[in-house]
Amino acid sequence: MSPVTDEHLPALYRAADRSSLAAQTSYLRFVRGNLVFIVAGAFATSWAVRSQDLRALLWLAGAAALVAGLGLTVLLLQSRPEEQWSGARAMAESVKTVAWLYMTCAEPFRSGLSDRQADDLLVRKLGEILRERPAPAAPDGSEAVAEQITPLMREVRSQAVETRKAVYLRDRVRDQREWYGNKARSNARSSTRWLCAVGAAQLLGAVASVSMVRWPDFPFHLGSVLASIAGVLVGWREVKQYGQLAHTYSLAAQELGLVEAQAASVTTEDELAAFVADAEQAISREHTMWAARRRT
Repeated sequence: MSPVTDEHLPALYRAADRSSLAAQTSYLRFVRGNLVFIVAGAFATSWAVRSQDLRALLWLAGAAALVAGLGLTVLLLQSRPEEQWSGARAMAESVKTVAWLYMTCAEPFRSGLSDRQADDLLVRKLGEILRERPAPAAPDGSEAVAEQITPLMREVRSQAVETRKAVYLRDRVRDQREWYGNKARSNARSSTRWLCAVGAAQLLGAVASVSMVRWPDFPFHLGSVLASIAGVLVGWREVKQYGQLAHTYSLAAQELGLVEAQAASVTTEDELAAFVADAEQAISREHTMWAARRRT
């Protein structure tokens, strides 16, 4: 059977997913721009030139950079792309969970329902998810007329227990576990790199500050700039949450590995429904923790 990819999930999932990615990009651009203006302001105001006119110009340039950063902060508070990001992400993951419950005939979409009843129930569930949160808009509007119940979703649902279990293991559990594992390793490496960068900036800043004792007339206060850079690097690392995500993703991958180990004993409809419920609970737990961190 063909793999179940994002293109085979309900159109609402793809709309929410794209909305989340767009909001994430917007949020990180705001933050990145703000941090750049902070460094630019520190750079401009760290020159100790003799010319009063040039000194005034540099101070004004520093002030302009900080005001520009303030403007980005105000825009960030008004548009709140981080809330849009986490809200759309939560919607996308809720839709994906409901879609897999439908395909595997897990609760509340048990195999005793007729095809029409299962389809109607799925549509109602998607409607409830949509009403709970602001509707996401696909950037190009392409999902507005797309299917909510795709042919492959119906095909998977119509298969025997063993086939549904095999598809779920391959395209949901193992795919998600591999994604978590890769993300955990990537975030762990990024966390280490950014910590090393912070340490290097702090060390160089200390050296530059001590050097000012030897050369007090040097026209540029490098130590101040490096101190600002160190603070910006710490801020960016916290925004990206590399360390926390590495830990959370690693735990999620291990938990899904434990869930997958139970698959060998799954042979009946009831056992498959319980197995899917356990796996979806493990996946939703990670997303709940991620959303909680984004709200704090």
